[in-house]
Amino acid sequence: MGQKVDDFVIMDELIRIVQKNAEKECEINEETDLFEDMNIDSLGVVQILLDVEETFHIELDDVDLLSENFSNVGKFCALIAKQMAKKTI
Repeated sequence: MGQKVDDFVIMDELIRIVQKNAEKECEINEETDLFEDMNIDSLGVVQILLDVEETFHIELDDVDLLSENFSNVGKFCALIAKQMAKKTI
């Protein structure tokens, strides 16, 4: 049985990944919009998705790859937590 990862740990790691791939620097919180606030383009999103899958050892389903699921950091964090919860079942 897998270990539950704290939402704060997910958020911190996701922020690190976003910062690494962002076009500009700004303070990142759960309301930060990846597209507007961070100027992340489609290639940046793909890289972030790959980094997230590798970092959290998850696979994001095609049905989850809707922009509204990762338009801001809070929604993206929730998606990661959901996928990680599936692994522990």
